[in-house]
Amino acid sequence: PLQFTAGDNVDASAEARDSVVLDSVESGRIEEVFARDGENVSKGQLLFRISNPQRNLELLARQAEQAQQIYNLSNLRLAQESDRSARQRRLDELDFALVQAKKKLARNEQLAARGFISSVALEEVRDAVDKETRAVALEQERASAEGAVRGKALDQLEGAIGTLDGGLQLVQATVEALVVRAPVAGRLTDFRLQVGESIVTGKNVGRIDDPTHFKLTARIDEFYLNRIAVGRGGAVTHESRSYAVEVARVYPQIKEGRFSAELLFTKEQPAGLRPGQSLDTQLTLGQPA
Repeated sequence: PLQFTAGDNVDASAEARDSVVLDSVESGRIEEVFARDGENVSKGQLLFRISNPQRNLELLARQAEQAQQIYNLSNLRLAQESDRSARQRRLDELDFALVQAKKKLARNEQLAARGFISSVALEEVRDAVDKETRAVALEQERASAEGAVRGKALDQLEGAIGTLDGGLQLVQATVEALVVRAPVAGRLTDFRLQVGESIVTGKNVGRIDDPTHFKLTARIDEFYLNRIAVGRGGAVTHESRSYAVEVARVYPQIKEGRFSAELLFTKEQPAGLRPGQSLDTQLTLGQPA
């Protein structure tokens, strides 16, 4: 088969197959650094802490605003309950007066039928019943209208508190982001933060590499660009033992007369690999002639 080796055409080096880039999501000053470059970290482990007084002030302001609105909501509920009790007492009094007026009318109708009271006196009692009936109906309408208004005000205030809760959670999340933890387990790489330095949002501070699975990045002479394709097989020799690989990705951009290809181990990989370690690599470019 047509082959070439790392000695003359290929510069293949080991890299972590999977990596997670670490970017700062908040700006501020580095207060503490809890990990070192090259250290193996576990998921959730503290990496560094940022100080940002502005974020803390925003959190305090949001918390104070939310506390004030909760206080207002409590007062509104107390006022509503007080008004409801007062309206109920008023309705009870009106209902009682109406019942008494109806009883008096019934007695007077019996007396009028026997001729003991005049029709004028009976008419006055009937007017009193009508008056009490209208008073009860009016109080019920007023209670219903006031209840609707206060209920709407209560809903609006509860909605405002819900909005404040959402905003508070966002601000709290930004404050929590000042304490940066490892999103995954792995080896910390290119992590060189120093206490006291300033950091801006979006700044790359390193990455976390998978320390157990590797890939190879090969720098190949541009002469072979049209003959290297995804799926091409090959082998890596390490400590007198051969390991099968295949081309997983080709980067056709030419730089200094070479292009890059990514190789993956198809079965097992050499033990004890380290990032940046060079390996002798052979790729099969064609079938045996």
